[in-house]
Amino acid sequence: MTRVKLCGMFRDEDIPAVVDAAPDLCGFVVEVPSSPRSVSVERLVELCSLMDAIESAEAARSRIGRVGVFVNAPIPYVARAAEAAGLDLVQLHGNENRPYIDALRGRLPRGVRIIQAFRPRVPADAVRIEESHADLVLLDAGQGSGTAFDWSLAAPVTRPFLLAGGLAPETLAEAIREVSPWGVDMSSGIETDGVKDPEKMKAAVAAARGRSV
Repeated sequence: MTRVKLCGMFRDEDIPAVVDAAPDLCGFVVEVPSSPRSVSVERLVELCSLMDAIESAEAARSRIGRVGVFVNAPIPYVARAAEAAGLDLVQLHGNENRPYIDALRGRLPRGVRIIQAFRPRVPADAVRIEESHADLVLLDAGQGSGTAFDWSLAAPVTRPFLLAGGLAPETLAEAIREVSPWGVDMSSGIETDGVKDPEKMKAAVAAARGRSV
């Protein structure tokens, strides 16, 4: 089954909407000034605590994994944020290299996994992607660009990966059919006028799982 990550939550009302949509992963952009969805660590903790409370009240639901998205952040900062918010994964969306990932792994709370984002440009990029020391990799057109990259560049990648960039509920079926990703990641594609749209969020999860809303 294709996993689903809905990313860029930053308002209180986004949290009950994402719990209702029930993706596998929920992402928060942490201290990235260029992103309109950026939240501080304090705000991240608040939103994750709100999710804990809602999920506790609806015990029948499966827990949604929390993902913090960071861009070239200091290792101690990422580790502290992961511990404070109870993150399940950290996503590195900058120029983080192998030594950075290895050092970060030693600082993260036990069990927290690492996703490294890549922007494929040429077929040879598959070598770097395959050699990443991260637990998972994500293929994207850019940092929240909302556009798709050439999906054929994903073909040489044999390890599990998340597909991102320009995805929306109406394009997911085609993307999954053509690329066969481990998971899909959406942010702007589940928004209306720059904020998360609960109906689009539910439609995206349904489309990725091959069912109607």
